[in-house]
Amino acid sequence: MLNNLKGFKMPRYEQVRWHILNLLTESKWNENTPLPTEQEFADKYQVSVGTVRKAVEKLVEDGILMKQQGRGTFLKRPNFESSLLRFFKFRDQDACYVTPTGVVEKVMVIDAVDTINKKLNIGKNKALIYIERVRIVEDKVMLSERIWLPESRYSAFVNLEPEEFENLLYPFYYTECGQFVSSAVETLFFITNHVDPYLQNTKQENLVKVCRIAKNLEGVPIEYRESYGMAEKFSYEINII
Repeated sequence: MLNNLKGFKMPRYEQVRWHILNLLTESKWNENTPLPTEQEFADKYQVSVGTVRKAVEKLVEDGILMKQQGRGTFLKRPNFESSLLRFFKFRDQDACYVTPTGVVEKVMVIDAVDTINKKLNIGKNKALIYIERVRIVEDKVMLSERIWLPESRYSAFVNLEPEEFENLLYPFYYTECGQFVSSAVETLFFITNHVDPYLQNTKQENLVKVCRIAKNLEGVPIEYRESYGMAEKFSYEINII
């Protein structure tokens, strides 16, 4: 099973790690289904259990897998919803903190956008999937989002209607297109003189803009997103231990 990597000078456990990454991506692995045991992987790849264990431990360190005592090893999906809630705190009418519901308003194929294509590290002439999405609390738009995806990776979205998208996009990316978001880099700005049609703000009101580049298991950018929210809702919280 590892013969196709013989020409590469990499440790045996790294070869096993690479194969497990491909298994997770190509098979659209369910995060609720345990991976094969270390012995099963060892038999499959014809290596020692120790080699498999080292590969799995590295994937755990990378935040891709997690071990559950007595249950096995599972695919770990980062909670990107909690990421945005580091910046914005929303309450319902009972003053309880809530997570906004995501609703896709628009989806279309668009021509290449030079700045976006560069962020996604794709050819300057490659088409994009463009999505407009809002986050709603009690029928009020709290966040407005613009999302760009490489059309070549998300071709299944071309014929979808907005209402066919699920509330959480990252699991939907994986089940529909096999694109697993493993990590992301976010940059935050305060901006002025920007009117968002979904937030219905005025030019005098300040906004917070969060830019995110999301990457797959191989570290390749597979989504660029801009999220806008009212500055008055902005909050930052961090625990220092």
